[in-house]
This record gives sequence, C-alpha cells and structure tokens, in this order.
Amino acid sequence: MLFRNFSSVTRPAGGPVPTFRREVGLILMVVLAVFSSVAAWTPTSYSHTARILAIPRIHPVLGEARPIRSDEWAVATPYYQIAVANQFGPRNELSPYKEPLKAYFALPSRDWSMVFKPDLWGFLVLDPAHAFALHYALLALAMVVGFTLLLRQLGCSPNYALALSLILFLSQFVQAWWTSNAPVLAYTAWPAVIFLWKTDWRIRAAGIFYVTACWLIGELYPPIIISSALAITALVAAFRPAGLRVGSSLMAGLAVGCGAGIAWLHFADLIPVMKATVYPGQRLFDGGGVHGLQILAHVFPFLVTARFEPLPLWQTNFCEVAVVGTFLPLAMACFCRAPSFPAWIRTNGVAMAVWLGAVAVLLAWLTCPLPGAFFPGLNLVAPGRMVWGFGLLVFLGCGVLGSRMTWTVTRGRLVCFLSMVALAAAYSKIWLAREAREAIRFDVLIIILMPVLLFLRQYRPQYLSDRGLVTAAVLLTTLLTFGRFNPIQSAIPVFEKDRSVVGTALRAYAAANPKGWAIENRHYGAVLNGAGVPAINHVLLQPQLAFFRKAYPGMDRAQFDQVFNRYAHIMPSMVWEPKVVQQDLISLPADPFAIPLTVQIADLPRPVDLAGAVETLDTIQLGDGTLGVAIAGWGRWSGVVPEQGLQVRLTDPGLGRIRRATAFRLARPDLVASAGDPAAFAAGFGLRLVIEPGVQSRPIRRGDVELVSIDPTAGHHALRP
Repeated sequence: MLFRNFSSVTRPAGGPVPTFRREVGLILMVVLAVFSSVAAWTPTSYSHTARILAIPRIHPVLGEARPIRSDEWAVATPYYQIAVANQFGPRNELSPYKEPLKAYFALPSRDWSMVFKPDLWGFLVLDPAHAFALHYALLALAMVVGFTLLLRQLGCSPNYALALSLILFLSQFVQAWWTSNAPVLAYTAWPAVIFLWKTDWRIRAAGIFYVTACWLIGELYPPIIISSALAITALVAAFRPAGLRVGSSLMAGLAVGCGAGIAWLHFADLIPVMKATVYPGQRLFDGGGVHGLQILAHVFPFLVTARFEPLPLWQTNFCEVAVVGTFLPLAMACFCRAPSFPAWIRTNGVAMAVWLGAVAVLLAWLTCPLPGAFFPGLNLVAPGRMVWGFGLLVFLGCGVLGSRMTWTVTRGRLVCFLSMVALAAAYSKIWLAREAREAIRFDVLIIILMPVLLFLRQYRPQYLSDRGLVTAAVLLTTLLTFGRFNPIQSAIPVFEKDRSVVGTALRAYAAANPKGWAIENRHYGAVLNGAGVPAINHVLLQPQLAFFRKAYPGMDRAQFDQVFNRYAHIMPSMVWEPKVVQQDLISLPADPFAIPLTVQIADLPRPVDLAGAVETLDTIQLGDGTLGVAIAGWGRWSGVVPEQGLQVRLTDPGLGRIRRATAFRLARPDLVASAGDPAAFAAGFGLRLVIEPGVQSRPIRRGDVELVSIDPTAGHHALRP
C-alpha cells in the first residue's frame, strides 16, 4: 500500500500485478542491505589505512582498496573512529587540538541532531562495526529506493525504474564519490518523492521537512545539493508539471525552508567559522572549463578513463573526471522509436522542451566561460561538480523518455549500437591513449553481453522484453565495471583496538613527550588520531587558530591567517615556517610540538662506530644573510632520557661558522618495525643550523656536516652522511 501511494505503477491489460511480484526487486534490495549489515560489510578502503599502520592480514572481502579515496580512508572513517572513542561527545578530547566533532558530514553524537541522522541510529544500539556497516547499507538503500520511487512517479514501470536506479547508483560519479559523499547523494530524490506522494498535504509537508533536514545535516555540501535540486526540479517540471500547483509548491517551499532552518540551527556555530576561512570560504565560480570529451562520456562512459584511472591526457585523478556516464542515452538513440512521431511530439513535446532547456542551461555552465556574477546560485557550484546535476538530468530524463517510447532490437539496430561502442573504444584506447589499450575490455564488455543476453532470451522470451534486454545489458556493464570501484571491506578491524607497530611506537613517543603529543614527518591525514594516537599529524575540519598561534607567536598576522584559517591536512616537516602546500594541506615546522634534543656544537674526533644516518639536508638563504640548514635523519638512541644528545660540526672551517643549532626528536615507527626494537620509537631527529657563511660561498652539502649521536647506554656513534 505504501509503494502504491508513493508511485505511479504501470499495470498490464490482464489486471493488476500482485504487490509482492511488483515489489520483489525492492524487497531483494532490503534483504541485501540487511545481509551486508549483519556481515559488517562496508565500501571503505580501510585496508589501505592498515598498510600505512603496518597492520597485517587486513584485506577486503572483495575488490581492492583505492588510495585515491583519501577523503574516506584518511578523513571520514578516522573521524567515525574518533567519534566512537569519544563516546559521541562534542569534542575530540584525545587530540592535541581538542577540536569540535561537528563537521560538514554527520557523525554520531549524543544531541538533538541525531533525530535527523537516521542512518547513524545504529551507533546508539549496536557495536560500532555493525553500526558503520548499517550506515552505508541504509544510505545505499535510500538512494536506490528513492530514485526508484521518483522514476515510478514520473511514469516508469517498477522493474524498469529499479534497473535505472541501480544503474545510477553503480555509475562512475556515484561510485567515485560514494564513500565520502553518501548522505548528500542518498537523500537527493526524497524531497521530490514526498512532494509527489498522493496523500494528505500535512503528511507530505512533515515528510519534506524531515528529509530536507536529514539531507542537509547528513552532509552540507552545497555543490551537490544545488546541482541535485536543479536537476530534480527540472525533471518534475518536465514530466510531472501537474504536481507543481501553486498551493502544493508553496507548501513544499515552506517545508523545505523549515528543514533548512533546522539544519541552520545545527550548523549555526560552524557556518560563520567556515565562511570566514580562506578555504573553502565563500567561493564563487565562473562557468566553463569542463572538457568536451567529459561531456561525451555521458554517452560513451569509458571514453576518458582506463579502468579506474583517467587517460593520460588529464593530469588529474579518477574522481575528478568522473561523470554519470552510462550507455543508456546511446541505447535509446539506437533502439527507441515513437510509433507515431507527430502524435508522440504532441503528447511529449512540452516535456521535451522543458527537459532540453534545462539540459542546455547546465551544459552552458559546464562549457561556456559565463561570468559567475550574473548567475547567482550556479556560481556556488564549480563546473566540475555541476557534472553531477547535468548527468543526473540527462540520465533520468532519458530513462523517463525511454518509458514513453517503443524499444525494438533488430539486427540492424544492434549492429549500429555495437559499432558505435567499438568506434568509441578504439578512439579512446588506441587513438587518444595507446598506452591504455589493455583497459579496453571495460569499453567493449557490452559488445559481449548483448549477444549473450539475446541468446539466453530465446529460451525464456516472456521474461525479457526488448527494453528489458537492453536495460539489463547496460546494468550488467555498469555493475561489472564502475560497480567494482569500491571494495567490500569488513568494518570489524576498523573499530578494533589499535595494536599496530606504528600506533604503538607513536603512543610511546607521546608518552615520552612532555606535551603528550606524537609527531612524525609524514602525511597521515587523520589516520593516527583515528587509531587513538594524540598526533599533530591530523585533518582539521575547522581552523584551530588559537592552538597554532601559541606555537608560532611571532608569525605575521596576515600570513598566519592565510596559512591556518582553512580546512587542512596537517603535515609536520623540516620547513622553516608554516606554508600552504596545496589548498587543503599545510606543511609546518615540527619544532614546537616535538621532544627537545640537546645539541652541542663541538670540534671533536669522529667516533669509529657508525650508526644512524643523515637522510635529508636542505639549505636556504635566511633574511639576515646567514644560511639555514635543515637536516633530518636518525640516530642510535634507546628510548628518551635527558642525557641523550647530538654533536655537530662543519668538516671545513672555510664553509663558515655555526651560529646557532637546535634539534628535536621525531617518531620513527619504521625503525621499530625494521629493527624489531620497540625502544627506537623516538630515534628520528630534526636539526636546524644557522650558519654564518665563510670564504667558500656555496650551499651546504651532506658531506660538509658531521653528526654524532650520544646515548648513555649505546655510547657515541657517527651518523652516515
């Protein structure tokens, strides 16, 4: 009864289809979601995290982890671990930063906002691993069911609508961004579904209010929200204009406004902070910049990729070139026909005009250099993100039109379709990028599947119509290609207590550090804090200006704001001052956060015993005419005691005089792992020398500096240059 009211169902002339048979596809989706939740299966690439932390024997159940999905394994999943470790409190009390746990994506919490996070309710009653799996399962189910119901409301039959929804869910864009953007994608269709629901307006208003609040609180990502809203509104206007009555529209607008108001209450303290940031801040965009081949990839889905990598023509990654590309538009062009074209145009001409007009507007934003100042709303969405709205509009529009046309598979039409697929494959993998020829099997898979399905249909023709055959081929192609992008990974290891070599070594470092923090010259994202290590290496979802001002009190105010007032990955290194490496990555000197190390400037005989090494040495010109030399490496130190130190001297007096030397200890879990010595957890060091140049005016090289490690137990050892 619920689905009957929600959707417009096509019934054959022989009478109504039994409810169970009509809904069997959706029932199977529910069963699959329950099974994956019980098995604690997720699409996370956590096994890549396990490799970073040197945790053995953690592998996906199926598929492989994707390092490119660092938004998930290095940010989102660690923050779920952090939320669990802090018992869903408002702050990360285990971190050096004590950062708030309110983010643009929803985390489980113990406040009123959980009412609007239904996918996270499992964290209140289940263990974290199964709750995490349920979170992903519910969002996948919400997306598939939501678009299925929307397509049925727009006139598609139940099985056809479900197949289209699965194709959309398995498409390149959705799978490329799913693990970090699941909430904002999953709830996309639901406001329109409830708006078109045939029930009392008060129930509809309450439903629109609730799903809007869930959508915005689930993930406040304006580019996807705005592009989705534009596409869905255009589809409803084109194919269900009768639903856009003035009264209903006003009711829906009020309900959406109330839902947005609830989201604003939730984010009231976060929005002003993030609006004032350098990144992401209040970014406004102009139109244009999307390559024409990316547009064409909506028809030929493998045109710009080689399996899960972009063609070498693009100096970017798989996610950034992803589009909602499927073979459905091409299949329609080859296999669809209107029984009486003039009559069909009279019936569908207005819908076509509205749909094509909306497609043209979004296409212009993607490809034309339109000044953003003249397009409010659109200018909040980068053209590279508007490909979602454009692709959604094209795909769903084609799907709805396909339900209103006759599908005919003949030998000539089949040859035409398969020939165009083969030509596109040859153009992409032979003409554009010959080095990608091995990946052509993705491009030509449908050439194999179509004849196989035709062969199987001859034994049970009643089960597969012409439209069903083509749709099944497109669905299977999408499933066996882009559908394999994300792995199936058990969530149980994600929330187990960390006993890794890396985590243990860094916790030992934090225990020995008077400040209580761990630090290593390496980019970890939020992985370490997710593993329970109080590390400076982190991802800060909100700027932590007070924390960094204490560390760098002499930094110019404008420069300080430019560097630290942003969403950022924090990567300690041997730089001399904090700097922005890329818009979401800050490289900063480790000195203020590390364990101090005594350093002596001495002209002493070099010990015979060698242990340790100089690994990097960089020289820069400082402002007062002196040379700054930054050296990193490791020495033979066991644990951390005050008597440990470092001796340094220049091998040639002509190079100048060391005016000042400071040093600090760095965590080295790699040495713990390779040497099997837990006491080597702080065997790394960073050394800064300020050198007054001598008669030989040249940069300092490795062989110009002699270093000796001092340890009360191990003795004196010279470091290899």
